[in-house]
Amino acid sequence: MAKSLAKPLIISPTVLDFLEQARQVAVSFEGAEEYFPWGNRGFFRDIKGRNFLFLKEQPDYLDITVRLVGAAREVAINQPYVENPKEMGERGWITARVRTQAELDAVLPWISLSYELNKPFRTQEDALPGEKPEILGFLEKIRQLAFSYSEVEENFPYGDRAFRLIKGKIFVYASEHEDYLYVNVRLPLGEREYALSLPFVEVPKYIGHKGWIGAKVSTLEELETVIPWVQVSYDVNHPPKKKRAKPLS
Repeated sequence: MAKSLAKPLIISPTVLDFLEQARQVAVSFEGAEEYFPWGNRGFFRDIKGRNFLFLKEQPDYLDITVRLVGAAREVAINQPYVENPKEMGERGWITARVRTQAELDAVLPWISLSYELNKPFRTQEDALPGEKPEILGFLEKIRQLAFSYSEVEENFPYGDRAFRLIKGKIFVYASEHEDYLYVNVRLPLGEREYALSLPFVEVPKYIGHKGWIGAKVSTLEELETVIPWVQVSYDVNHPPKKKRAKPLS
């Protein structure tokens, strides 16, 4: 006997209306595009992967996921219809389960804040309320260092800022948080053991078993400690090519 196919979700007209209202706000921003990563509806600005909004319609509510900082995030997270999404919540994202027009009206302004927060290239002058401008200064120093190597490009796999040789291996990740810059680099064994002995360094999720470390950089002294590791990580991920031996004549 053939198995019955799963019934498609029946989305209420109200939820579809909420979806369209949120979409219209998102696509009104300069450089914003809609796409469907992992089957979900997402919106990025300027560079694919620099996401500022995710929408997912359910039968009787609309999930709206945005990234916020400071007082705006505190206000949002204290609403009864808002929750911290797993994993993403650590990076400032929140998810609102919107069931009423009043809830939607409260959430729509957050899309604009998330859009500003996810500008691909931000300087200290772009800091939003609740952010420490010096963290964006630290980010710019890492960017300048990464681009000092030849044939390096910046991209955003899974939304994280990364630097790699053109179509080559990634050698550094850098993501700004409210009060620290999170830097991931890959180090050889001895250097890695020393790094992990420092109080601001940890084994990162998912990539820690591959020799990567995660540094929560919140001071200039910590940044100066991390900067040489970027060169080490570059060398580890891009060892010099071995020259082929010339055939004997």
